[in-house]
Amino acid sequence: MSEENAPLPVVYVLVAERFFWDKVEGTLRALEQRPVRPDWATEVFQQMLEAEPAGMVADLENDRVDVLTLIAQMRQNDAMRELPILAYCSHQCHDLIEAADGLGAHVVPRSTFAANLVRLLMDLCRREGSDGATDAHAGGSRG
Repeated sequence: MSEENAPLPVVYVLVAERFFWDKVEGTLRALEQRPVRPDWATEVFQQMLEAEPAGMVADLENDRVDVLTLIAQMRQNDAMRELPILAYCSHQCHDLIEAADGLGAHVVPRSTFAANLVRLLMDLCRREGSDGATDAHAGGSRG
C-alpha cells in the first residue's frame, strides 16, 4: 500500500463534552489523524486493543469511563504500554493529576488544554512515532 493510501493513525478521544470533542476532532483531522470516540456502552479497553491506536486524549473527569483504571490496564498490556496519552482535568484535581502522571500520561489543566490544544495535539502526534519511553511518557506538565 502506498503511503498516499495508508490509513490515518487512530487517536482515541475519551472526551464526552461536545465542546472539547469538536475542538479535538477538528484539530486531529487537520493533523491527519483519525479521531475515534469509543462506544461508551461497551468495554473501552477491548475496543482500543482491537483498533491499535497511535495515541489517546482523555478527560480525567469523564463520567462515562474510569480513565485512570483504563490507563492502568493499558500500562499492563504489552501492546498498549507505550501509547502516548494526553490527559486533562481541573487544576484542582490534584489526586487525579498525580495518579495519571504516575501512570505516564502527559497531564495538563483543563485551561491549558483549551488554550494550547493545537500545540498539545501536535506534540501527541509527534510522540506517536517515537520509540523512546522518555518521549512517550512526557507526563507532568502542569503549565
